[in-house]
Amino acid sequence: MTTQDKNRNPFEIINGEVVLHDEFQGVDRIVINYEQVGAIKFLLEALKNGEI
Repeated sequence: MTTQDKNRNPFEIINGEVVLHDEFQGVDRIVINYEQVGAIKFLLEALKNGEI
């Protein structure tokens, strides 16, 4: 395994969903779906605006 492999982010955004590329198990899986991503963005915006 190279240093670049160790530093590679195993997460990727695909179609608005966060996907984990699990090389150990050899599978890709959705860890945060598009609805959850939307909720997180909403909360971060509210926090930024001092609403919460």
